[in-house]
Amino acid sequence: MHWLSKISSADLLTLTNGLLGMMAITYILDGKHVFAAMLIFMAVIVDGMDGMAARKFKKKHDFGRFLDSISDSVSFCLAPGILIYSNFYDKSLGNAWSSIPNAAGMIGTVMFVGFGLLRLARFAGKDYMVPGFRGLPTPAAALIAIVLCLLWGNPEFNPFSMSYELYPVITASIGLSILMVSDVPYPKVGGKPALAVGTILAVGILIMGLYVLEMNLELPYTEAFLILLILLTIYLVGGPIYEVTRPDYAKPEKRRRRRRRQSKK
Repeated sequence: MHWLSKISSADLLTLTNGLLGMMAITYILDGKHVFAAMLIFMAVIVDGMDGMAARKFKKKHDFGRFLDSISDSVSFCLAPGILIYSNFYDKSLGNAWSSIPNAAGMIGTVMFVGFGLLRLARFAGKDYMVPGFRGLPTPAAALIAIVLCLLWGNPEFNPFSMSYELYPVITASIGLSILMVSDVPYPKVGGKPALAVGTILAVGILIMGLYVLEMNLELPYTEAFLILLILLTIYLVGGPIYEVTRPDYAKPEKRRRRRRRQSKK
């Protein structure tokens, strides 16, 4: 038990991230998808805070890196995957072997979780040393998947749902899965942009919290999630463009090639 005394404040934040994801899963299983989405939004904010805490208190170590990937796997892979499954797998249609809609729902779920886990394993292994991200970060993929489920998922669970759109959402989930394990570069969000992202997510949490607390306010819930989806899409499409057009984009790759050449000599 002595090793527990070495857990830092950043590690506690990382653990909180995973616990929020676990709690979100329980709410998904209970059919309370808005509450679950709110918890995952909170997990994204906490996930950003643990990195800042580690840098501020200079407590970066291998334990924290692996704990981060484990927590992320719960909050940003398993929880969104179960949310997709809960929205688009209809038991009344039979199993996935006999029902095309259920097969599509299962494929979207399995790919999102599986590719997300591969993405996190790659990051924990060596990609954490890269200045930017290689592949779509799991928190961004999770946020997009959640908003898609809220807007076009099962109306039984999602009061903001505009319509039930199984195949478009599953197609998007598969696309997000492929982007997570791709080599497409994405920028790390820090400084003022990170503060802006945190503010946007905090507003989203507040809006969902008002609904969860059953406060009868005429708020534009659906419109707010549409705006969030637009902002996430800008990062999804614009992030790689921003990365490859940076003047110093090729420098990390050049350094890696130089190290490989030196190791062969």
